[in-house]
Amino acid sequence: MGSTPKPGSPPIPSNPFHPTFGTSPPLLAGRDREVIRIARAFDHGPRHPDYTLLITGPRGSGKTVLLNEAEDAALALGWRVISVSASVSDLPSRIRAAAWEHLYEMDAGKPARRISSVQVLGLGVSWEERPVARSGLRPDLRGVLTAVAERLAPSGMGLLLTVDELQGLQLPEARELTAAVQHITRRELLPMALVGAALPEIEATILSDRGMTFFQRCARIRLRPLEPFDTELALRRPITDAGEAIENEALQVMVKASRGHPFTIQLLGYHGWEEAFGGRRASRIKVEHARSAAYEAGWAELEQIVKPIWAGLSEMDRSFLVAMARDDGPSSVGEIARRLDRSANYAQNYRRRLIAAGMITSAGRGKVRFLHHGTAEWLTTLDYHPGG
Repeated sequence: MGSTPKPGSPPIPSNPFHPTFGTSPPLLAGRDREVIRIARAFDHGPRHPDYTLLITGPRGSGKTVLLNEAEDAALALGWRVISVSASVSDLPSRIRAAAWEHLYEMDAGKPARRISSVQVLGLGVSWEERPVARSGLRPDLRGVLTAVAERLAPSGMGLLLTVDELQGLQLPEARELTAAVQHITRRELLPMALVGAALPEIEATILSDRGMTFFQRCARIRLRPLEPFDTELALRRPITDAGEAIENEALQVMVKASRGHPFTIQLLGYHGWEEAFGGRRASRIKVEHARSAAYEAGWAELEQIVKPIWAGLSEMDRSFLVAMARDDGPSSVGEIARRLDRSANYAQNYRRRLIAAGMITSAGRGKVRFLHHGTAEWLTTLDYHPGG
């Protein structure tokens, strides 16, 4: 990485890229269709299938960014927003507290805004004691959310509830939440939209529960890697908008290294920018800068994505991956089964699990490859023995 410029040298231009989970990129490329789906649902109301929507994708695929887009679209319409994460404790109570605050603010004539679970956490008051001018209001989750939606309906506005990390929701809390939303949105047709985001593993947890029919029937957006054209746009446009340039060959190095993964794109852009403009002032991002950026991005993926996923895997999941690491390139699932002394059907089960976990991806008929750079090399350094 470059050093700080000497006094009198040109100022370091501000880096436009944001390689931080949940932070919106400078340009949201390749997600126009998804954004349009959400906006159309808000326009059409509770009868639209996308009014209750579940976004799934591996870590770093842009799920939280789409939630941010949904919230911004709702706020632009004058809607009220409750933004929560299922990773916090007692989620229904936090949603209820935020709904109470919206009721209070409506009675006080305050403008619509977003209230998050973080904000609720920081407010040490009893929300039921707020002077809300309504008699006979049921204080439970369904009652308070219904009151908000009823207040908004005559004006043509609505309430948006976004829930991130939905795969972490406990089943009792999931049942309470779905019972409320199903009644308010689908039965009463009140203007309360739900957009949730989850890792693909939710298919084997919450969505496999027989009582989760509401979530099972929600419309889906499955986030896939960006196409090369969109990846080029996501890298080139922020650079040129900031008044700088990138060589086409350097751009192609980054596009190939990204594999269309949105978080990796931000890592590559960030490190490429720092390599070219963070110290000695280059005229543009060149191939050597792009290659250095690819190395830095691969290391960051390993530390921030791969190792945390590995920590939560079973012994057989790990054995499957270690067996894959022996290959130079895509692996045959049939060959992995032979190495593990298991049946082909048994290996297919773990293939599905590891795709859902965000460790591997399909590489053609009967083949898989690692989703993130550096995974195979890192696995070969481990002295891994199942049960050890």
